[in-house]
Amino acid sequence: MLLSRILENKIREVRKRKRKVPVEALKSRITDEAQGNNFKESISCRGKTNIIAEIKQFSPSAGTLVTDFNPGKLARIYEKHGASAISVLIDRRFFGGDLKNIVEVRKVSSLPILAKDFIIDEYQIYEARALGADAVLLIASILEREKLRSYLDLAQELDMHCLVEIHREEEWQKIKDLPAHIIGINNRDLQTFKVDPGVTFDLVQKIPSYKVVVSESGIKTEKDIEKLKKSGVDAFLIGECLLRSKNVGKKLKKLLGNDSH
Repeated sequence: MLLSRILENKIREVRKRKRKVPVEALKSRITDEAQGNNFKESISCRGKTNIIAEIKQFSPSAGTLVTDFNPGKLARIYEKHGASAISVLIDRRFFGGDLKNIVEVRKVSSLPILAKDFIIDEYQIYEARALGADAVLLIASILEREKLRSYLDLAQELDMHCLVEIHREEEWQKIKDLPAHIIGINNRDLQTFKVDPGVTFDLVQKIPSYKVVVSESGIKTEKDIEKLKKSGVDAFLIGECLLRSKNVGKKLKKLLGNDSH
């Protein structure tokens, strides 16, 4: 099973990183001043299409997405063409990501950054904050409820937001009483990696309207976005269809409804 391979690898990876840079060293790099980039606010602007544009080199389901991979260049294109935030995939082995990509993006963009990884240890939250990320992804299916609670608390202490991701109704039941303000509905089943856009339409009805809802995976057209907006979705996490397009900026503008042609 791919997900269990990813998680086994992640445990080894984090163990290695902890030996190299102890958590105390990470904590000393974190300043007390607020990040200044409010992820939640940026992705929940009323009356506009809020897109979290993703940076990744490849994925297990889609293969190579970008041959000439330059995170800084992509970040500049995303910001210039109207993205609300940037998602930076960190996992190296399965997605071609890297922690230093957060630093590269932070250098060139003032947009809020979501550090997207398979978080299994609080160390990764400190790491993301020390590198300049404004938010982290927490996946409900891979974390116990109490772990989720403690990670949400830690992120708040560090002045970060959390995108808490669900795919099934039982995952919503597991997190609904936790202080999770941004709910990601992943249309991709992480067990099979198959995508079903109907997942968002089913689950969004169960989530109170005061939560910020993000639909993830399988969003390809302006029409997809319009339908999802009508159903109560606030923001859209989009990677593959942007990264595969010949002109990333033009595709982003089109999805935002700003294409003049």
